[in-house]
Amino acid sequence: MSVRALNTTAKPYVLGQSRFAAITAVEGLKLSRDGETRLERTRTLSPEQRRAETIRAFAETRKRG
Repeated sequence: MSVRALNTTAKPYVLGQSRFAAITAVEGLKLSRDGETRLERTRTLSPEQRRAETIRAFAETRKRG
């Protein structure tokens, strides 16, 4: 058996929404109705605002669960 080294020169990159959606579909993951609504509502926000909205939504689910 051969062992391959990790490529340490690879640069990180950010997936766009369409590619992320394709990957999650293959993995069998699906957004909840609330998640889909939030995604549409936050589409025009800046990355910082979207991050804040995601954190707020996650904090709300933690309180419920």
